[in-house]
Amino acid sequence: MQYPNNSSEYDVVRLSWPKWHPKVCVFCKSKIIYKYADNGKKVHTLDGIIYQVINYYSCTNPRCQIYQSPFNPNPRFDYGERSYGADVFRLIAEKLLLYDVPIKSIWKELHFKYQVHISDRTVARICDDIINLKAYQIDLTTKSILIQDSHLLLGFDGQDPGKAGKALWIFLDVLHNRVLATYIVDTIDSERLHSIIKKIQEEYSVKIIGFVSDKQNLITKCCKTYYPDIPHQYCQFHFLRNTWNHLETLDSNIYLPLKKEINKLYINRASQSNLVYFEGKGNYSVRTVFIDLNNDLQIMTKVRNKTFKQLRGKWIYEKLTEYLKGMHTAIITLDPDFRITIIMKSTYNLLQKKLQEVSKIYTEVCHLNNYFQQIREALKDSQRNWLEQQQELDLIYQQIWTEVQQQDNNSELEKLRSFLPKKEFRIVEIMGEWCRLWESYRPGLFQYRYFPQPIKTNNACETGFSKEKQAIIRRCAKMNVGYTIATRGEAYLRLVHCKIEELRNDIVQEYSTFLLKELRVIQSDKISKITQYWRKSDLTYEGYNKVLNLFYPALESL
Repeated sequence: MQYPNNSSEYDVVRLSWPKWHPKVCVFCKSKIIYKYADNGKKVHTLDGIIYQVINYYSCTNPRCQIYQSPFNPNPRFDYGERSYGADVFRLIAEKLLLYDVPIKSIWKELHFKYQVHISDRTVARICDDIINLKAYQIDLTTKSILIQDSHLLLGFDGQDPGKAGKALWIFLDVLHNRVLATYIVDTIDSERLHSIIKKIQEEYSVKIIGFVSDKQNLITKCCKTYYPDIPHQYCQFHFLRNTWNHLETLDSNIYLPLKKEINKLYINRASQSNLVYFEGKGNYSVRTVFIDLNNDLQIMTKVRNKTFKQLRGKWIYEKLTEYLKGMHTAIITLDPDFRITIIMKSTYNLLQKKLQEVSKIYTEVCHLNNYFQQIREALKDSQRNWLEQQQELDLIYQQIWTEVQQQDNNSELEKLRSFLPKKEFRIVEIMGEWCRLWESYRPGLFQYRYFPQPIKTNNACETGFSKEKQAIIRRCAKMNVGYTIATRGEAYLRLVHCKIEELRNDIVQEYSTFLLKELRVIQSDKISKITQYWRKSDLTYEGYNKVLNLFYPALESL
């Protein structure tokens, strides 16, 4: 033993052969004999420090597969050969998986409530063990589910981790909301996507009955080339989002000028130290006098777009118009020679002028928004027959295209080319793009009619990415989010695509030390690949030698 048997700092616990287990080999049932005891180790538990000493035994049968491997089936106090107890491991898992507690908060609870001497970096490493173990068990459950139902409706999407520079792709069984595979790739094309899908089919022995995805070129090319007979549902949310983005960008031509005008108003920018005489009141700064009016205007500028529901430019235009009516009613009752009247009238005139300047765009935004809400309403009702929805949308887009041709007789739908939203585009160009989008998406928006469930979007993938990113943000600093997504995002995605019962399962019962070691090696290799080209203080720069060794002919003969 490395430490004395008697100490007030810890309790000594010797793990002998368990009384509940016959004293025979766990494999061949032959007689076992005592071999030796280890030197012991301190294990930090929630109830204090335990000095754990383990007696090891060996099988007496030379033919047994563990004849040369001493063992002890008694449960240990530590986990995974670390210096912390299984109860610490279990507590961290509960906080992390069930209550979304940040790592820093878990460390504080262990440190202050339980007096466990552990660093926050060690808690983070234990959390890595937990998410990797749970992800491994979730994958096993997924395989057992697909054995029962071999029909696969495959949804997939990619997430850009940010500074890590690689995309994280998720492949989801949308019928059961289970992660089938995740890949971190530099680039992906239709051939690579096909090879991944083929690998998933072989691994799970499933029959693909449909695809659900957004309408990326590489995805549509892959499905049309390799799976022409399998229905491919284009995500209706992405269709609406691509349509909405143009409207939102046009609307910014209202919001940004009005916000700029509000911010440069005299009542907002006047010097606080420059006092001005106000009749009957005395000397005050302009900003102090008009603070309530200015606060109203500043609060209006804080409005945000609400996807598919609210346009901030349209909202602030309407709110400001209503506000100026109230100002005008108040101004006409005031003495025109008072300084407060002069400043308020000047503020009113400037804002009214700016509203007039953007009024044409406001009318265009309202017109487009009216069409958009009709489109959204036509897709919204899940009880309607898909053919009725398609026919209604055909009529709406026919109206839009008629307006395009009225403004531009030379427009031909077949010759239109897609473009990203920009503030410079005119309303007729945006309406033309909307019609092109509809023609492009139309063949795939209603393929869900061939599915066992009417799944119209790949929102499950999007939701998974969102939850995964929020969990990672809780875990690390914002600047490290991209790196953490690249190194741990695949495991987190599995945690958000499983049942709560799986997260509740006792993690101590789900692992072996051998499995933990394997998962740690996989995690370490993944981190090494991600960081191999990072700048490090101890990095030796000898790339020129590698170039010469590989490509300089004279060195081959040396």
